[in-house]
Amino acid sequence: MGGNIFKDHASPICRGNIRPTLQYYIKHLGYIFPNKKKVFKNFYPVGSVGKKDVSGDMDLAIDFSHFFDGEDFNEAELQDYLIFPDEFQQLYKKIKSRARTATDEMCKRKAFLKLLAYPLTSEGVIHVANEKTTHGNIFSLFPQYDRLGRINESVQIDWMVGNLPWLKFAYHSGEGGELKGMHRTQLMVAMLSHKGYTFVHLNGIKDKKTQEFVATTPEQATALFCKLYGKFEKDDFYSFFRLHTFLEKYSSPQEYEEVIKTYLHILKTSKAAVPYQLKGFADENP
Repeated sequence: MGGNIFKDHASPICRGNIRPTLQYYIKHLGYIFPNKKKVFKNFYPVGSVGKKDVSGDMDLAIDFSHFFDGEDFNEAELQDYLIFPDEFQQLYKKIKSRARTATDEMCKRKAFLKLLAYPLTSEGVIHVANEKTTHGNIFSLFPQYDRLGRINESVQIDWMVGNLPWLKFAYHSGEGGELKGMHRTQLMVAMLSHKGYTFVHLNGIKDKKTQEFVATTPEQATALFCKLYGKFEKDDFYSFFRLHTFLEKYSSPQEYEEVIKTYLHILKTSKAAVPYQLKGFADENP
């Protein structure tokens, strides 16, 4: 999800090493935060993790509701995460003072995750690119393990923190061959942009004019796409092929061309492969 942030240190991970690496990662988090070790058992692998022979990184989604048993960011539980409440309040206020569109809740979550990075890295086993931390992301580096123990490789492990049903929808990957989950998701981005909406991976879909979220669940997203383009089924969103087939069939030639041009621009910017279905179009529209 976060690209190869640790490009000089991270290596791809083979399917057989995903489970032991994740088990050791969760175990180590429990060692750092003994009063909160149950929290990290709720990580849910998303993206291509375990679906291909080799994955570039590991994307783990978790519902924010698991982090606090009582009121969010309460002092007692902040201390369970080795975070000083006063330090949290200071950073939250600093982030809020600089925020343009972020909500109060987003500012608090960003402060929490940024402060969480310090104890995460205190043992020297996990590394965090804390300058990249957002209100819903932590990007970390962790040793890889196979069934016999630690090996001489590390892997990038990204956290996606938010509403789990939405995260599973936004970061789904059901692609094969050279395609990745981003090929499906970025086509959704292009389709929504054409209609005046922004797809926000961590939160939902918002109106560009009002900056208000109009969909924050998979069901609401499906209903919005149906309103904008036609009768979608939920399964139409689970691969680039199905989504592209729907767009090609039900949009006008002009609309299709405009959406695909935007989509190809996104892929070019991301240095991603062009799906074979669009290579002819890409050659004609360089």
